[in-house]
Amino acid sequence: MEEDAMFKGLEIVPLLKKYIRGLELSIAEKEAVEEWIAESDSNRATFQYLTDDYLLAFDLLEFEESNSTTEQQLEKFNKLVEDPKPSRIWLHLVSAAAVLFIISISVWIYRYYQSNKIIDSEVVIGNLSEDILPGTDKAALTFEDGKVIELIGDKKTIKVDDQGTSYLDGTSISTNKVQYATLTTPRQGQYKVTLPDGTKVWLNAESSLKYPTKFSSAKRYVELKGEGYFEVAHDRTKPFIVASNGQQVKVLGTKFNINSYDNEASLLTTLVSGSVELSSLQSKEFVKLKPGEQANLVNDGFDIKSVDTEPFTAWTKNEFQFNGANLQEVLRQLERWYDIHVDYSHIPKDIVVYATISRDKKLSTVLYSLEKISSLKFQLNKGRRLEINE
Repeated sequence: MEEDAMFKGLEIVPLLKKYIRGLELSIAEKEAVEEWIAESDSNRATFQYLTDDYLLAFDLLEFEESNSTTEQQLEKFNKLVEDPKPSRIWLHLVSAAAVLFIISISVWIYRYYQSNKIIDSEVVIGNLSEDILPGTDKAALTFEDGKVIELIGDKKTIKVDDQGTSYLDGTSISTNKVQYATLTTPRQGQYKVTLPDGTKVWLNAESSLKYPTKFSSAKRYVELKGEGYFEVAHDRTKPFIVASNGQQVKVLGTKFNINSYDNEASLLTTLVSGSVELSSLQSKEFVKLKPGEQANLVNDGFDIKSVDTEPFTAWTKNEFQFNGANLQEVLRQLERWYDIHVDYSHIPKDIVVYATISRDKKLSTVLYSLEKISSLKFQLNKGRRLEINE
């Protein structure tokens, strides 16, 4: 019964998050929330507290005006957790996670709510000898003629137009010349580019995008390695095509995310709005996606399912958002964002993570959160090597 209760608690987590954020729920999701509320007085009290705008706003201001260090904020956060009232626990955990930094309604919160354990006030993991900063906006731009430009500093986006390549403030990077360019992000890097047609592309860490400085043919063709989020400018006369790791995505104008890292088990295309047509380069099979659908390229064919798109695009808003992701997948994301090397030899395979964690935070804060979720211990050794112990 206890395992069933835990599972049901985890199922309700993403639905409550969607409701609080004002996102639309399906009929089945609404019914699930209503059933959960009706199960107990504590559930009903929790829901009422979570949806009380005044109380949420009060806590939000309280944290924003603290002007304290991360350690001080966490200490304050933990004092709030010690409040024995279940509804207060839920409220402060949610507002702290949304405004402060850590985990939105997650396994951690649910475990605490069930066991009433007090979270240790120590934020920095004791065996983490040297902290690591998160990634930043940085990339390299390589042109076909051999010119290489490092993109770092406060300017976070470049654009390509008839005048050439420049930062958004107009500072020129390269004069107009029709050629291919490749935008490459390292580990601990991300970047944005506006292409010649007005299409916007967010490039995640350890990724690259190859594109022409002018779309002069009957189609707009780019090549992606790694992960990118696209907001494609509509042009019915020129389809936009993204080639990536054995597949092509063809669109006229839409928003979608492609995750095609070589070290991930799946090649995922997630459609946010509009429509896309996918084709396998080997089998020539093609499918069409509707908003809220995700395609996984499997054995040269596509497995289609409906998903909540937010966890797959949250990185563009500088968040890690995990909705039942296995721990190995979580750690691979940390590897790319913090430029660390994970020892996977002692990681249990049955741990899944429900969490929202800011990508602005130092590695110690993220690992502290994961320790509380998983009951594992993390140790960062020389060479930025992360070891995990049960």
